[in-house]
Amino acid sequence: MNIRQIEAFRAVMETGSVTRAAEQLYVSQPAVSKLLRALSDRCGFPLFVRRGSGLVPTPEARLMAVEVERTFSGIERIAEVAQALRESRWGQVTIAAFPALAMRFLPGALSPFLAERPDVRLSLFSRTSPRVGDLTANQQVDIGLSLLPVEHPYVRSEVVARFALVCAVPAGHPLTAKAVVQAEDLRDERFISLGREDRSRFVVDAAFRGRVPQNIQIEAQMAESACAFVASGLGVAIVPPFATREYAEDRLVARPFEPRVMMDIWLHVPVSREPSMLTLEIAGLLRSSLAPFDARAEVH
Repeated sequence: MNIRQIEAFRAVMETGSVTRAAEQLYVSQPAVSKLLRALSDRCGFPLFVRRGSGLVPTPEARLMAVEVERTFSGIERIAEVAQALRESRWGQVTIAAFPALAMRFLPGALSPFLAERPDVRLSLFSRTSPRVGDLTANQQVDIGLSLLPVEHPYVRSEVVARFALVCAVPAGHPLTAKAVVQAEDLRDERFISLGREDRSRFVVDAAFRGRVPQNIQIEAQMAESACAFVASGLGVAIVPPFATREYAEDRLVARPFEPRVMMDIWLHVPVSREPSMLTLEIAGLLRSSLAPFDARAEVH
């Protein structure tokens, strides 16, 4: 048996006519008749008997038609899955990102995309930048986003954005009147620092070194926690700009900070396997979502 014979059989079962089956399959009537004869010979029993101007299936043909429909249902499902894959409406993607992105920014950036694709499965992990690199190198994620490059033969890395840290200030604070907050402006301010495991902690400390001492009252492990303390009026913090986006200006105000503290966002993908079309589309979406923060696009 071959698939063309079974297609001809199915078409005749549906239409009750060789002529209409030929039209449905876009072949000639003799071609359908030939396919039916070959299938009947292969089965060892007649499939149809002629009644008047039409064909009537034999009992054996009716039983076989049940199995044929099951087969074609599977084939149609495969076709549906292929189309869904082609249109990035089906599949699974795993992303690991540093906390300042993973906690709020990525859910906001990816939600519209996922809302239109209920069959897409997303796993999102919040990890430190070194851990993101390890997960990507070990092929445990499809996309990694970190503040550090990954030097590994099985990882391809690219900088997708270079951003400047901002000063998060409580609403109503006198510093909100400034267009730019200088390090010297924070001399007497209660400071909310990020944890020592956070990559940005080191570059922020370096920006203050030799200028003004930091009056660190609170150490928060994540930028989101630091912003929550700022919004409660407990001090100021130097954080990534996307960590402040969810706060209305009646709670927290973000101002440019000088000296300018720049950091890179690296996008990593494992190279031991080809990325799916869904992975490529989501990677493109992440690039476009981070583009507004990319200082490399600024006109000097």
